[in-house]
Amino acid sequence: MSDEPAGEHGAGHGEHEHPHLPPPSLIPINVAFSLAVTFVGFLGDIRNVVGPAMWLVGLLWLVISLLAWLRAARTEYLELPEEEATH
Repeated sequence: MSDEPAGEHGAGHGEHEHPHLPPPSLIPINVAFSLAVTFVGFLGDIRNVVGPAMWLVGLLWLVISLLAWLRAARTEYLELPEEEATH
């Protein structure tokens, strides 16, 4: 057994006890699906029928998803306490 009191072990790192985790989000799943739709639009059999429309929809969906992800990340960053935001 250690002679150190239980409360003093790691006492200098109190501000880093709980790491910051982003909130749950469906945005990464939207980005993955939009990339899949975009790439399916380039397949040979589909390209001849609805390919251009499909990859345009996928590309638009991708841009909207990435903008939403960027906005959520910026909002989350601005809500961090000052000492955490500088690290």
